[in-house]
Amino acid sequence: MKNTYVIVGPTIASIVVTVLAIYLTPLKNLNIIQPVTNDIDPVEFWTDYRANPDNYLFIDVRQVADYEENHAQGSVNIPIQKLFERHGELPKKGKTIVLICTGGSLSGVAYGYLEHQGFLNLRRIEGGLRNWMIEGLPIENARTQVNE
Repeated sequence: MKNTYVIVGPTIASIVVTVLAIYLTPLKNLNIIQPVTNDIDPVEFWTDYRANPDNYLFIDVRQVADYEENHAQGSVNIPIQKLFERHGELPKKGKTIVLICTGGSLSGVAYGYLEHQGFLNLRRIEGGLRNWMIEGLPIENARTQVNE
């Protein structure tokens, strides 16, 4: 029995010391595994979104004026600077959050921020609104919404 304590005790102690060394020092900030952004093809997304809209929260992270000028049909506007205030309103499970911006960079920043906040249900439209429009997917603007 004493031999078990001689082996198990130091092993557990070394594991605890290693974990503490990682989480209490700047080592925790090293990206050993490169972060991955889960992009989705706009046509693939639009097809599934039309069939199952309740499975998604489709967010355009651009500024209000840009969103009103034109945006992907079905998207809601939460400007990127409002995510800090509003991320608590977003679902962490049950729905997939799909982000879009003009070209993909801004939604990539939003993706990273939300992922840091514990959201694992994220996707980003590949190529952003530009790619959305190239694919011929539906666009709305303030004028078309008033006329509907």
